Amino acid sequence: MGQQANVPLGIEDLPRHTPHPLAAPRWTPNRPGDLGGPATVPRGGSFGTPGPDAGYAIRLVRGRDLPGGAHHAGDVAAVVAAVVAARAAAIGRAPVPADVDAALALLELDDAAVAGLAGIAHDHARLRALIGSIPADRLALSPARLQR
Repeated sequence: MGQQANVPLGIEDLPRHTPHPLAAPRWTPNRPGDLGGPATVPRGGSFGTPGPDAGYAIRLVRGRDLPGGAHHAGDVAAVVAAVVAARAAAIGRAPVPADVDAALALLELDDAAVAGLAGIAHDHARLRALIGSIPADRLALSPARLQR
């Protein structure tokens, strides 16, 4: 519809260009702690091997019949959950129930071994050292091949 002749227009009533913000610039890692991509994520040593949903290992271990009885239940559960998470991360996936069986086969826990785990649930250096002592090629083996 056109402008009516009896309604005067001032300069402030005319259409004008509305400024829009520019597109965000491309992000680049320029701070000391920034990682440039998956290839720059530190691995091994005290960094371990990151894997998806490692906390699910605790849920998988909870409620399982583990060696050691009630006295060492927390320590054994912590060790088994750590091995389950390490095994799943080494394979490149989240933990699954078969990883618990594989972890128990890898650890070969008897009464003497369980007694040696006393307090390991609260000693992260010992727990990391125990996980680091398991050869990486054995972590990826199936539970059936571990029990042979």
